[in-house]
This record gives sequence, C-alpha cells and structure tokens, in this order.
Amino acid sequence: MSQPSFRDSAERNFNDLDADGDGYLTRYDYMALAQRRLERGGVHVESPEGEAVIDAFLRAWDTHASALDTDRDGRISKAEYVRSFETLARTGALEAVLSPISRATFTVADRDGDGWISAAEFGALWSRSGTDLTSAFARADADGDGRISFEEYARARHGLLIGDA
Repeated sequence: MSQPSFRDSAERNFNDLDADGDGYLTRYDYMALAQRRLERGGVHVESPEGEAVIDAFLRAWDTHASALDTDRDGRISKAEYVRSFETLARTGALEAVLSPISRATFTVADRDGDGWISAAEFGALWSRSGTDLTSAFARADADGDGRISFEEYARARHGLLIGDA
C-alpha cells in the first residue's frame, strides 16, 4: 500500500477514535468508544462482557499512548497518530492492540451466544456512518454462509482500519 493510502486510513481512524472531536486522542476517547459499543450492544458496563470491552479499549489506549504520544503530553495529536500508523500496521503492533478489542466486541455483538454474528447482530454493532450495512455484512461474511465467524469479523475490522493493505 502506498504512503497516501496509509495516511488516508490513519486520518479516518483518528477521526473515528476522537470521540469528543477535540483533535486529540485521550483515555477519555477510548472509554467513550467502549461505552458506545456497549450501549449499541445493549450490554451493561458492569457485566463480564462490558468489563471485557472496557478493559480492551483501555489497554488499547495504554498501548497507543506508549507508542504514539511522542511528546509525552498525555494525548495523541492527529500528526502523532498519522506519523506512526504505518509502522504500527507493518510491524503487527496494531493487530496486537486490535485483537482483544475484536474479541470483546464480537462477544457483545453475538447476542444469542451461538458463536456467530447474524446480519441483525451485525447491524446493532456497526457504528461507522455512511456504511451500507448489507454490503458490509456480505464483505465480512467471506464464506457466504449468512453469518460471520470471529475470524471473518477480525479480518473485516483489520481491513476497515488498514484499507487495502
């Protein structure tokens, strides 16, 4: 993938993560995103599933802050995030951060606990505005069986974040 594509992905991801829109990522943004996921999934924060989601997002914050907050001011600017995004993606560090979030959000989305995400469960989970949910579900459902496994979900999340990498 060319540098501009990584840059585009990084800027889009930064904007998605910046929950309060202040131009910086902070622990608050990651907590707010986790809480939104739980609200969309109808899961209580103090439930085991809720605690797993909160923990995964806060661990992601800790990892991102260590790697990306180059001026150590307790927040990540868009410039800091964009500069480091390609390195995170190429070294696998981004995937290491995303894996626990993917597992926790998959569990929240799988409301009936059958180990799969149905189209209805997928629609309740998805939060990126402007997304055609039917097409997004079909793309994520790589084997076309009408349900998404954890592996398909994790690949789809990775593809959404990295683009065509």
